[in-house]
Amino acid sequence: MNRIIYLIVFICLSHSLFAQIAGERLDIDMKKLNGVDYAMPFIGGFNNPQFSEADFNNDGILDLLVYDRAGYLPVTFINNGTPNQVDYSFAPEYMENFPSYINSWAIMQDFNLDGAYDLFTYSNVPGIPGIEAYRGYFDSNNRLAFEQIKNYNHNYDLLSYPLENGLEVSIYAAYVDIPSFLDVDADGDMDVLNFSQAGNKIIFYENQSAQMGFGSDSLIFDDTNDCWGLFLESGTSSDILLSNNGNECADENLFLTTTGLHAGSTLATWDNDGDGDMEILVGDITINTLSYLNSTGSGSDGNLWLNEIDATFPSYNTTVDIPLFAAPYVLDINNDGRKDLIASPNDEGASVNVNVAWRYENTTASGEGLFDLKQKDFLTNDCIDLGQGARPAFFDYNADGLMDIVVGTDGYFVNLAEFDTRLILFENIGTFSQPAYQMVDEDWLGFSQYLDRNLAPAFGDLDGDGDLDLLVGQNDGDLFYAENTGGAGPAVFNTIIPEYESIFGGLKCVPTMGDVDEDGLTDIITGYKQGRIAFFKNMGTSGSPSFEGDKTMAPNIDGFGNVDTRVENLGNIDQRGYASPKLFFENGVDLKLVSGNYFGDVYVYSDITNNITGSFTQDDAKYGGIDEGHQVTIDVADIDADGYFEMVVGNFRGGFSLFNTDLVFDNTIDVDDISANVLEISMIPNPTSDKIEIVSNQDISNGEIGLMDLNGRWISPKQKGKSLFIEDLPSGIYIVVFTLENQQIMERIVKH
Repeated sequence: MNRIIYLIVFICLSHSLFAQIAGERLDIDMKKLNGVDYAMPFIGGFNNPQFSEADFNNDGILDLLVYDRAGYLPVTFINNGTPNQVDYSFAPEYMENFPSYINSWAIMQDFNLDGAYDLFTYSNVPGIPGIEAYRGYFDSNNRLAFEQIKNYNHNYDLLSYPLENGLEVSIYAAYVDIPSFLDVDADGDMDVLNFSQAGNKIIFYENQSAQMGFGSDSLIFDDTNDCWGLFLESGTSSDILLSNNGNECADENLFLTTTGLHAGSTLATWDNDGDGDMEILVGDITINTLSYLNSTGSGSDGNLWLNEIDATFPSYNTTVDIPLFAAPYVLDINNDGRKDLIASPNDEGASVNVNVAWRYENTTASGEGLFDLKQKDFLTNDCIDLGQGARPAFFDYNADGLMDIVVGTDGYFVNLAEFDTRLILFENIGTFSQPAYQMVDEDWLGFSQYLDRNLAPAFGDLDGDGDLDLLVGQNDGDLFYAENTGGAGPAVFNTIIPEYESIFGGLKCVPTMGDVDEDGLTDIITGYKQGRIAFFKNMGTSGSPSFEGDKTMAPNIDGFGNVDTRVENLGNIDQRGYASPKLFFENGVDLKLVSGNYFGDVYVYSDITNNITGSFTQDDAKYGGIDEGHQVTIDVADIDADGYFEMVVGNFRGGFSLFNTDLVFDNTIDVDDISANVLEISMIPNPTSDKIEIVSNQDISNGEIGLMDLNGRWISPKQKGKSLFIEDLPSGIYIVVFTLENQQIMERIVKH
């Protein structure tokens, strides 16, 4: 008996017994272009990562939070604690306990010294800049969880301090800034340092908890120093002016500027030289470097006097040079007890999206820390990171029966007006039941020549010849089209046609294809930025598709199914819907639609067949609890022959992940009475031009045979018999489904 057929039979018999869990992550081997394994392939990529230490599993070892402001997503790593080694493991299960919406930045600090680290983030109150705080605790599973800290002295649940007139106001923090949270004055409670609203001075918000007899337990602040460190940053540039004495702030008049012209600074504050006072690193929105400020003496009244500066830190090693707006983070990365340094870009969408985590190791055993650059791709070297934006689609490009993955991207940042945009091909190098992937082409079909962001590929038989053609959505709403002339063999795309049929699919266009109105012709569906979906009816003939390009003109339908992927955000309907539809057939017959949106939700819709002018039913708005951050794009396929669809989810951070679903590819098997005598059959001839015949060592006269296309749709529904005539079908690859009692076999055949 054919071993592959036996394996397919076994899997098909087993899938109904062991239903998949929706949203469960897949662990699949992935390789880079050079054949080296990705250590943690499905982290999801990083664009603007922020780094904090915290103990997630209550084992006394500080783990790692990486919050990416490009996707507003906390990503968690467990520190395995190997001395003098960087030793982290991706642990997404700890992400689940974080607040559902973390705004702009996230810093962790154990303010009350109870061992459960607390979370500080930007305000979620519309129009009110400030700081939200979440108290950490360990849940029943010993996992770090959070509850928001209320502020009963203020109108909002934000950190605040009193003015002289007694009015309580929020501690100012901009969404682009990174404040410092630490015990500045060594009195046992946590203080806050951040730039003023004018952007030129650091304000010291002193925690009064210890002074009031509460120890470290409370967050009670006062604005006690409006020029901490006695230096000034220019209101129009990154220039830093040090004070010429320790008795007063630097002279504001020396900066010819007005307040309020400059906003955007990042801070990292710690005692780098062990002398009991603080040193500081400052990043600025206008430059690529970091400035290091140190103190060689005390100012008056105990005020810290930062009187030395290294404006290209570390000038003694490789200077931080990150276009644009570097942010510093100090934490012990290699488990040696000393603070190391990571620098990353902080300006979402306007900074580099590759080499975004410069890791410097602290090379000194004691005294002033000295930093040596070890790598520019900390963690990103371990994962699939394709720059900005990843929009994956399943496609068997080499006709070997295994589903490959094509990923469209925004690409790698070149400058504010240019991204190096690509289609990237991952080939399935595994088996029918155990997929594994390797990147084999980082500029598939040469799409880098077009320099158009938001590339979104989709595959479908648009011209009715039995193979799958290519559509690629674009940033401006146009479509690229490439006809597949490969027939039953590997895909061949000789000509790429821009602005196909003058179709405007909407800004940030994501296409999919399918015969939605069941007239035998493949239609085009597009999702777009406003969260809606458009239906473009194929008005041509088999072999000659034709479309009206205006989505608002009949017979097209703008607002297809009344799908709306916009959501409420901070009290208002956010207009960034970013619908990204894909069509598929569940059970081989039920047409469904899956879509992502801007905020990372995964939607599933049904009631589409015979209802193209009506409203689809939303089965789920947060399918499987999947959360991969902003601008998720989705496709589904049964990549491991278990009878269920798997889901690939791309995200704005430039990566993608794979998940199980409970969506059934085909569910015709009755496993109540599984025979020990597994059916052995052959499908002959294969390839064929006109007929498929089932032969077996058993009596199969009561069997049923049917035919599906590669999208899982029945071309010929199952009927009694053991033969199938296909001479009228176009050349291509099809799936023959043969069922006998409680056993089923699915095999790909080639029609030539």
